[in-house]
Amino acid sequence: MLEADIRQVYLVDELQLGQRLNQALQGGHQAEFALLLSMLSPDVTDAPQHGGIEAPSKAEADLRARFGLQPPQRSYAENSDFERGQELTELFAAQGQNAVHLACCLRPEPLVPIKHDLSPDVFNELPPLKQEKVRRRFAGEKLSYDALPGSIGRFAVLDEISEAAAAI
Repeated sequence: MLEADIRQVYLVDELQLGQRLNQALQGGHQAEFALLLSMLSPDVTDAPQHGGIEAPSKAEADLRARFGLQPPQRSYAENSDFERGQELTELFAAQGQNAVHLACCLRPEPLVPIKHDLSPDVFNELPPLKQEKVRRRFAGEKLSYDALPGSIGRFAVLDEISEAAAAI
């Protein structure tokens, strides 16, 4: 389950709705039921029963050190990787394809040459909850998932909407 400060601002899962989904379904209010379902987060990892993303164990890092393995393949290229292209070209010319293949096995190339951040147009098209997650990730904050509490806090905005609808 996401942090409490995110859950107070964004509607994440059906636990925040309480019995509103059941009441809308039993009362035949299809529009309200569809609206409530569309407001929920489509990301399955936000659901409380999944408990968030597990942190990788340190066992992998320990095994790498124990067996003297190379560090894992990097996701993004660095400046030294672009200089290595020239080295591989010269190696291919001098020793052939097998030598280049062996060099790439000993030191694998990064998966992506350039790290692209989201453009503002793409970022503005994301749903608000996803925008908040992306903001926190770019700020370097690790998104934490709180444990499922005994009493689930309701989503206050929906209560205000119900009171306003009852007043009309």
